[in-house]
Amino acid sequence: MSNEGTRLDETVLTRRHILQAFATLGGSSLVMGAMDAWGLMGASAAQRPRLAGRASGTRVLVLGAGISGLTVAYELEKLGYECQVLEARDWVGGLCWTVKGGASHTEIGGERQVCEFDDGLYLNGGAWRLPHADAGVIGYCSELGVPLEIFVDATDANYFYEENPELGPLSGTPVRLREVKADLWGSTSELLAKAMDQGDIDTRLTTDDKERLVSFLVRAGYLDTEDHVYRPPRSRGSRDRHDLGALLQTGFGARVRSLYAGTGGPAPVFQPVGGMMEIPLAFQRALGDRVTLDAEVRSIRHTADQVRVTVRNTRTGQEREETADYCVCCLPMAVLQQVDVNLSSDMREAVNNTGHSTASKMGLQMRRRFWEQDDGIFGGHLWSRSLQLGEFSYPSNDYFSNKGVLLGFYGNGGIAGLSDQAIAARVEHVLTQSSKVHPQMRDEFEHAYAVWWEKIPYSLGAYGRTPAQSLLTELSKPDGRFYIGCAGASTRPAWLEGGIQAAWRTVELLHDRAMRA
Repeated sequence: MSNEGTRLDETVLTRRHILQAFATLGGSSLVMGAMDAWGLMGASAAQRPRLAGRASGTRVLVLGAGISGLTVAYELEKLGYECQVLEARDWVGGLCWTVKGGASHTEIGGERQVCEFDDGLYLNGGAWRLPHADAGVIGYCSELGVPLEIFVDATDANYFYEENPELGPLSGTPVRLREVKADLWGSTSELLAKAMDQGDIDTRLTTDDKERLVSFLVRAGYLDTEDHVYRPPRSRGSRDRHDLGALLQTGFGARVRSLYAGTGGPAPVFQPVGGMMEIPLAFQRALGDRVTLDAEVRSIRHTADQVRVTVRNTRTGQEREETADYCVCCLPMAVLQQVDVNLSSDMREAVNNTGHSTASKMGLQMRRRFWEQDDGIFGGHLWSRSLQLGEFSYPSNDYFSNKGVLLGFYGNGGIAGLSDQAIAARVEHVLTQSSKVHPQMRDEFEHAYAVWWEKIPYSLGAYGRTPAQSLLTELSKPDGRFYIGCAGASTRPAWLEGGIQAAWRTVELLHDRAMRA
C-alpha cells in the first residue's frame, strides 16, 4: 500500500492498513467512535462529591426545577441547608418534559396546543435517553427508585433514505441497515479475500495469519468457502445484493462501523419507564414542599451578605421577595439573559455569550403500529439527510400494543422554515416527508404534538451550546453570592449528565465556602 491512499495493491498489508481501509468506508466517525470506546478522547466522568460538615440554618434559593436545580437542592438538603426551589412552570423537569394527554402549552406568538394522546402514550419532548456510562443520572434513578428500560438506538431493520440523484441508483429507495451492512461487509471481504488468494498483496503476515484472516473474512462477509464470492445470506432479507459502488456513493456506510458511535454512545442506552419526566418527579417527591411552582423569577440582587429574589406568582400575578444566604441559578442561559440581575461585567459577558440549541420535536400518535406490523421495526431511527426531519425515531417501549407515538421530527426547528409556520403546517411537513418512506403515515395518523423549545416561555431554546473554555471557566465561578449551576455551564449541556455535573460542581464550591465561613 502506498503512502498516498488506502489501495490494497502495492506493498504491505498490515493492521494499520486494514483500519485505514475501513476508515475510508466509514469516515472519521468510525475512528472517533473507536477512540471514544477505548477511552482515548480525553473525557472523564465527574465524580459525585463526598462532602462533610453541616450547614444548618444556611438558606439557599435554587432557581429552576430542571435536573440541575433539583440535584443542587437534593444534595444541599442532605448537608443541612434550607433550600427553596423556585420554578415558573406548573411542573418540574425543564427539558425532562414527558408530554401526555391533557398536557398543554402556548407558544410565544400565541398558538396553543392541548395534547390529545391516548392514555399511556407519550412523547419525551426534550431529553429522551440515558447512556449507560452516565453514572450520575443512572445513580439517581437507582437511588430514587426510577425503573429503567432499554432504549433501542439502532436495529438492522431501520431504513436509510436519500433523494439526491447525485447519490446514485439507490436514491429514492428505502434501504435497510441490514442490507447496507451485509453488502458492504460482503463486497469488501470478497475483494480482500480474492486479493490474498491471487497473491496481489505482498504481506508480512505469516501463512497462518493469512489463513486465519481469510477464514475471518469468509465468516464475516458471508463468502462462499470455495470461490470466496459474496452471496447475501437469508437474514439480509433478500438475495439481491446492492452494488458496492452504489452503496459507497450514497454515504450509507457512515453508519456501518466496528463500534456503534451514534448519539448516546456505545450500547446499552436506557430510558425511564413511563417517560423521562419520571426522574424529576422522583426528585420532587424527595424534596416535598421545598419545590415551589408557578414562581417566575423577576429580579435578583446579591450583596456582600445576602441575596434577594423578586418572584411573581404566574397564577395570581402577585409579587413577593425571597431572601437567602446564597442563590444557585439553574435557569436556561437564554432566560437568565433576560432577568434583571446585578452580575459583574465578566459574568455578564459570559452569560450573554452562551447560546442555546434550536432543537425541536414532534410526536405523532398512530392508530396502528405499522412500523412493527408491516416493516418489522422495533426501535431505532430512520436515517436521512434529504427528508428534512432531523431524526425520525420509533418507540422502544410497549411493543405489540395497538397504538404508538412516533418521534416524527427531532432537529433544528428552523428546517424548511418550520419555526415561522403554524403548527398545522409543521405537522403537514412531517407527514409529507415521512410518507416517502412510510406511505402508511397519513392513513394511520391520529394526533400530533409539537415542542419547538425556542418558542416556549421559560425555555427560549433547547439544550445549551457547549461554551468556550474561557466562558466555562467564568460561569463555573461564584459571582459574589450568586452561582450558576445549570447544564449550560457544563461540558455536556445537551445531556442530563451535564446538568448533574454542573450541579455537583456548584454544591462542592458552595459548601466549601460555607464551611470556611
